[in-house]
Amino acid sequence: MMVQRSVIFLLVMVVAFAGCKDESGKPKMISSKDKVEMVRVPMISGYTEAGDPIYQDFYMDVTEVTVGQFKEFLKSSGYKLEKPIDWAELFKFSPTDKHPMIRVSWHHATAYAKWAGKRLPTETEWEFAARGGLVNKTFPWGDDESVAREYANYYGTGDKDQWAGTTARVGSFLPNGYGLYDMSGNVWEWCQDWYDEGEEYRVCRGGSWANSLLSQRVGYRVNDVPTAINYYVGFRCVSGLK
Repeated sequence: MMVQRSVIFLLVMVVAFAGCKDESGKPKMISSKDKVEMVRVPMISGYTEAGDPIYQDFYMDVTEVTVGQFKEFLKSSGYKLEKPIDWAELFKFSPTDKHPMIRVSWHHATAYAKWAGKRLPTETEWEFAARGGLVNKTFPWGDDESVAREYANYYGTGDKDQWAGTTARVGSFLPNGYGLYDMSGNVWEWCQDWYDEGEEYRVCRGGSWANSLLSQRVGYRVNDVPTAINYYVGFRCVSGLK
């Protein structure tokens, strides 16, 4: 994986959902195919001549796609992997159905998203969602490094972070301002975009259990070839509004 910094662009798409709200009144949906909870992200894509914001809202999975959800995808869709998953190896790092799915290529992640009636987030969408409504902050929760382990599973342990050398169950830490969990740490997340114009590498965002706090910064970027499978890379999906 290569490293660089932040970016920002835009989007749109469609899918069928059942709607609800959480206790704080944030708009949420349950996706009809994979039954995953999603939250509405109010992204501003630009401004009118009068200076009013133009919203390009979308829904994002509240958590990373889990081992259990990916198993259901394989069972229901009949999707054929190039190589069978070595579950024994995978379980060393994501040991239950509630842990994030890992060792998935960009192609596997895209296939899951298509089956679920969704897609991978653009890098712009991912970063906007990760910031949780904050502006110019280092992490999804702000700038305070002393509370990092309340929000993120990264290298080492402490406070809420009791997972040494493995992923954590999704949703084990505090969410960001949009109600999204693990936008820093746990696993890197595949994005839709190419890393650069060479169309050789796809973008990954968010840091992982195997990386230092430096990599958990919301603007931090890495990349990998779309066929790569790693113990520290997973994904989550997005959808446009109905």
